[in-house]
Amino acid sequence: MATAPHEPHQWTVGETLAELAARRISAEELLDHHLARRAALDGAINAVVATDVGGARRAARDIDARRAAGAALPPLAGVTMTIKDSFEVVGMPATCGIPELAQHRPTRDADAVARLRAAGAVIYGKTNCPLGVSDHQSYNPIYGITRNPWDAARTPGGSSGGSAAALAAGFSALELGSDIGGSIRLPSHFCGVYGHKPSWGLVSGRGHIPPPPGVVAPPAPLAVIGPLARAAADLELALPLLAGAADDEAPAWALQLPPPRHERLRDFRVALWLDAYPVDSAYAAAIERFAQALAAEGVAVQRLGQGPVDPAASHDTYLDLLFGVIGSGAPEAELAAYRAAAAGAPPDSAAARLARATAQPLRQWVLQAARQAALRRQWAAFFESCDVLLCPVAMTQAFAHQTDDGHGPVPQLARTLPVDGAARPYLDNLMWPGLVTVAHLPSTARPLNERVGGLPAGVQIVGPYLHDRTALRFAALCDQAFGRLPPPPLA
Repeated sequence: MATAPHEPHQWTVGETLAELAARRISAEELLDHHLARRAALDGAINAVVATDVGGARRAARDIDARRAAGAALPPLAGVTMTIKDSFEVVGMPATCGIPELAQHRPTRDADAVARLRAAGAVIYGKTNCPLGVSDHQSYNPIYGITRNPWDAARTPGGSSGGSAAALAAGFSALELGSDIGGSIRLPSHFCGVYGHKPSWGLVSGRGHIPPPPGVVAPPAPLAVIGPLARAAADLELALPLLAGAADDEAPAWALQLPPPRHERLRDFRVALWLDAYPVDSAYAAAIERFAQALAAEGVAVQRLGQGPVDPAASHDTYLDLLFGVIGSGAPEAELAAYRAAAAGAPPDSAAARLARATAQPLRQWVLQAARQAALRRQWAAFFESCDVLLCPVAMTQAFAHQTDDGHGPVPQLARTLPVDGAARPYLDNLMWPGLVTVAHLPSTARPLNERVGGLPAGVQIVGPYLHDRTALRFAALCDQAFGRLPPPPLA
């Protein structure tokens, strides 16, 4: 068996498991390597914000003892992990960046975390996120700002920004994130790592904040839980381990995901959609070059002039559903802030639009849910003749920190982002992720094989509903054909 060709903090999960199985490194040595890497570099990044080294060391030693005894081991045995701070993890605080939860110490793991522990993962830390997981940056009043390992002046994204930064910097081999507005995909795009937004309903969200700890709430109609990693094959390994209903639903719930539609890259039918929403031209050109590289490999790539859905109508439906969810759990002070931001603003302004959405009546919610169902049918028809759709993850690559105006969604109403030199509303960055989220589709964010302006850039690989394995396999075949983006040049 060949030895992995680089340092342990650069190994994929597959390489890590091979090295552990060959006993060229122990689980405890691997943990110590990641801890030392984090101690040396995280001061400048601030990705890992809480730790349970003692618990992780006990787990690693148990794996090593079982391996030495020749016992059967679970599929992730000894793999070092960190977890986004919106998940409850026994042994560490779970705050979601909310000051009132700074002392919250859960007594039970979130369902997805419990599945990872059962699979043998060695979990040592929690990674940073924005207040209430409600921003495309990762900063909060408890733990401060997380910085992008590629450029400290820029954000790693949000809300799983600490997760992506930890992977890019080599502090862990696998991460667990959540996504309702691009929160897995956008940080992956910004940090040059991989992330998978599963089909809606695939992974139990129990133990994720929000909702607040101890509150029993129905599944949010857009939110999902999924993995982040440094290779597409690692996402393929992790997703089946995470998938499943909450424990009390398991007797009546079964999952059998369809296999990948194809096993050869050139057999995939690919569509490319670049003009649904605003996107920086240099970033769009890089995606176009990726499509050209696919065509050179024999892949049939169709460039869409008109997409399968009306992008404006799709975004309207997404915003109503998203901010309906946000408003349903927001404290009265936050709802009042929305109303204040909308006071005097034109009725068609973003402030007025979103203030209405946070307080929409049930009749409006049901109307948008019906429109969502229609969108899902349109996408299903599209994917009868197409296997995956390629599109941008966001309008831009990683942007400079904007953190001085407060926390949460309301300050974002006044922010802008530069797109080809023009100022676009900050919340327009929800457009490309929301196109996929509102239709409950699976999407794998894969780094392109070039840096754009010195920064990483990713592409969404979108598959039909429940065809997660098709999107993941396409991404893995791209890794085989083109290789993977090197990590950031950290000292």
